[in-house]
Amino acid sequence: MERRQIVNNPSQKVWSKPLLAGAFTFLLVVIIGFIILWQRYQIMIETRQREMSGIINVVEQNIEQSLKYSYSAALSLALQINEDGEIEDFDHIASQLVDQNSNIDGIETVPGGIIDQVYPYDQNKAAIGYNILADSTRNAEAQIAIEEKKMFFAGPVELRQGGYSVIGRLPVFIKDQFWGFTAVLIDFNKILETSGIEQFSAGDYKFQFAKVNPDTGEEDFLLDSIQLDHSYSEEVILPEGDWKIYIVPDKPNHIFYSLLPVSVLVLLLGLAFAFLVYRFMKQPQVLEEQVRKKSGELAASELRFRTIFNQAAIGMVRVDSTTGMILETNKRFQELLGYTNEELQQMDYRMVSHPEDITDNTQLMSKLRENQLREYSLQKRLKRKDGKTIWIKLNVSPLWPPGEPATSHIALIEDISAQVKAKEKLEENEKRFRSLVENTNEIILIINRRGEVVYHSPSLKKVTGYDQLETFGNEILSFIHPVERSVMLKKLEESYYAEGVPFSEIIMRFKAQQGHYIWMSATLTNMLHEKNINGYVVNLRDISGKKEAELNLMKSYDFVMEQNKRLLNFAYIVSHNLRSHSSNFESILELYDLEDDQEERQNYINLLRDVSTSLNQTLVDLNEVVSINTNLEIKAEEIQVREYTEKALAVLSLQIESMNAKIINEVPENMKVIFNPAYMESILLNFITNALRYSRPDTVPEVHISAEKEKGRWVLKVCDNGIGIDLEKHKDKVFGLYKTFTDRKDSRGVGLFITKNQVNAMGGEVGVESTLGEGTCFKVFFK
Repeated sequence: MERRQIVNNPSQKVWSKPLLAGAFTFLLVVIIGFIILWQRYQIMIETRQREMSGIINVVEQNIEQSLKYSYSAALSLALQINEDGEIEDFDHIASQLVDQNSNIDGIETVPGGIIDQVYPYDQNKAAIGYNILADSTRNAEAQIAIEEKKMFFAGPVELRQGGYSVIGRLPVFIKDQFWGFTAVLIDFNKILETSGIEQFSAGDYKFQFAKVNPDTGEEDFLLDSIQLDHSYSEEVILPEGDWKIYIVPDKPNHIFYSLLPVSVLVLLLGLAFAFLVYRFMKQPQVLEEQVRKKSGELAASELRFRTIFNQAAIGMVRVDSTTGMILETNKRFQELLGYTNEELQQMDYRMVSHPEDITDNTQLMSKLRENQLREYSLQKRLKRKDGKTIWIKLNVSPLWPPGEPATSHIALIEDISAQVKAKEKLEENEKRFRSLVENTNEIILIINRRGEVVYHSPSLKKVTGYDQLETFGNEILSFIHPVERSVMLKKLEESYYAEGVPFSEIIMRFKAQQGHYIWMSATLTNMLHEKNINGYVVNLRDISGKKEAELNLMKSYDFVMEQNKRLLNFAYIVSHNLRSHSSNFESILELYDLEDDQEERQNYINLLRDVSTSLNQTLVDLNEVVSINTNLEIKAEEIQVREYTEKALAVLSLQIESMNAKIINEVPENMKVIFNPAYMESILLNFITNALRYSRPDTVPEVHISAEKEKGRWVLKVCDNGIGIDLEKHKDKVFGLYKTFTDRKDSRGVGLFITKNQVNAMGGEVGVESTLGEGTCFKVFFK
């Protein structure tokens, strides 16, 4: 008992110390926190005091400035009094002084103390004749002004004429004899307004305005009564008079209340620190209790481990990780190998391992010993005592903490011989099946419910070039040509309700890795009900050879038809383009014959040369068209449309001049398209010629050529103000061959037909908008 008491006494002392230390910490934190809070409180009080002082100074300056203006007005009026004590034109002078100073509401002369003249008259006439010096209730401040010979501001007082104003009286002396006063009236509310009190009152402060009563010597408060506790005041020095302005915080205790949450926080911090100190100093006792508890748990855990180790349904072995010697085995492991525990304890793991598996096991165990691994699994073979071999699954875990030197490890051994044999048989069957699949040219796909390819046969790469089809969702359909995609989707929907029924002869194009499409014949079978497949089986057979034969036949037919069409189109181009040039030749030669002036005739010769050059280029382009029409592919190149527009206008310049036509060319310089040059020239000449030919006789022809981008492709517009086309009547015939819409004899109905075929041949489109009697607008949509 004595020894136990010696052990327990220190524990009791330690138990008492955490509480004491926690209390001391709480007091220390709270004291320091409140000292900081007190300093913060003093700083905030001083800051508020400085702010109130600044506001008072601003108000004082504003009032002094306002009264100075009033003093200047009274002095200016006094200077207008002549030696006879009169003011010439009082109303004019007074009106100027009042108008110039917005603070003054009125001005008056008071000779001998009696109000004589006032401005404005209507508002202040009731005060005329009033003797200030004779009124004992008002004369004290007037007497001060006379005695001190300077301006004195009285009031604010209630006026005889009505109102509540401050009166500034300036005594006037003529030849050192008192003459009277010049006085100004200032509305008290205006003084408050100009002082800024109302503006500052909208914030955190309130104001009081006070004037010392000359009769009683006491302060008269002029604003609504407020508490002047915690206020700040300064005396405002005016030319004469004793004024005070008080400023009072709207919430005097706001600073105190704002620091209360911080005070609570300080208390909470004190409690938190006290708790942490308490826990820290109490930790050794807690750790001692935990060690005792863990020791008991460890003993119970070891007992459970021993029970599990000996009764486990799988083999368990404890091995020395350094030497590889078997230290301990359980009953199941002994049964697997046919050895007793004593026999196994004389062996290491290599002696019971198959020779071919020792290397892998040794390498993994070395990594485990060097703490590179914390566990590993391995399938290997073991040799039984009777010489037979069994397959096991080995799971190894170390029995030493991470980072420490290796001691021993535990190995769990599960007999998987039956599974290995079954797997080998399955692999043999799969090998035979795979051999069949790999040696066929038919592609086999398995697609799950989400449309993902979960299996493909090796022939996929041989036929399409893909190593595998990476898909997500219904992206498998993206490999099918858009034309046949809907057909395949429909077959998938039908197959969903027809389990095990094959849907064959689904002809479609399948996209290869190189980007081209391969013709396939597909057979689709719903095998969702089969657990081993759980998807759609698709068999794809390459029928490209058969399809190519069909397509070549169709292509040959189309080639013949296209050649005939192009030959006809070329004949129209030659006729149309050459006729434009011949017309220009004829017009120039006629004008040349009629002209006598040699200089003008030389100009016509130059024009003939330009037309000839253009004709030569046209023939070159038409010759190129001849060579183009011998092939299915039409030659196209990047051309600048603006350049060809100007070229066409130059060819038609004489027609344009003879008709006084107005041409507006707004084709952008940056407009470049892939097009056949001869086709472009033909299209522009046709549209512009038609615009000139079918103009209204009573209107100056106007042709507007422009271009813009719509949905990423260029659109050329040629618009005119000609006779127009009745589209309701001729909409479907506008671009027909030999279709005319006027009574003109030179209309052949060929130009628009040629133009449409040329645009279509280049992959573009042509459209028209027209209103009869107003004009026509042709649009070319380039590819």
